[in-house]
Amino acid sequence: MDGVGVRSKLLFNSTHMLSVAEAIGAGDGVVDSRSLQNRLGLGQSAVQRILVALEGVGLMERLERQARTEPILFQRIPHPFWVAAQELARA
Repeated sequence: MDGVGVRSKLLFNSTHMLSVAEAIGAGDGVVDSRSLQNRLGLGQSAVQRILVALEGVGLMERLERQARTEPILFQRIPHPFWVAAQELARA
């Protein structure tokens, strides 16, 4: 486990929370699970679990899909958490 993973585990009890939050914070604000999986080299269940947790605390909002075949998109909600996550990941 790298330094980011250790900090993430200590702070959030999740090895991947900081790396996922850093990627979301650095992006354009709209993400889907598959793109994060590919970018970070993580499994679907790990990324989806984090997205749902972030949605549950009001940091992400699920966007409506036009068709069931489209990926589920999440919109980042502006919050100081995103800057903090980037700083913690780089500490």
